[in-house]
Amino acid sequence: MQRGAYLIPAAILAMTISLAGRAAADDDDYPTWLPSSEAAVSVTGPVILFPDRFNAGQANFPWKEDSVVAQFKPDQGPIPARVFQVTQTTNPPLLNGAKLCGEKTVNWIVMVPVPPGGLEIDAYSVADKPSSASSPGLCATYVYKRW
Repeated sequence: MQRGAYLIPAAILAMTISLAGRAAADDDDYPTWLPSSEAAVSVTGPVILFPDRFNAGQANFPWKEDSVVAQFKPDQGPIPARVFQVTQTTNPPLLNGAKLCGEKTVNWIVMVPVPPGGLEIDAYSVADKPSSASSPGLCATYVYKRW
């Protein structure tokens, strides 16, 4: 076999691995939510909601969907809210060292749609799953709009 015969297959393999890595790490498939409340602007900045994690800045909160609540807020009407359990104890610093729930660990994140095209994220720091906006342990509320 000629000396350069291995270079072309090796180059194709390297390029394929590189492209596959980019595709797996591509965040373009998930919408960015822009902060539209003072708290969201100062603590999280833009966020991305992935199936397995909530991303704010360089921090990730691993989560899994736990349930859907038909009417989380009394004035919400028939718009369902989604309740996510944070699966890994974490409280990373976000913008300017701020944290999602201050010094408390986040255990639950609730996604409450705000028509038209908005989203409220409620963070809870207690072990018991929140079932309504009046559930104990609410430590922060952030509001966003679609990119």
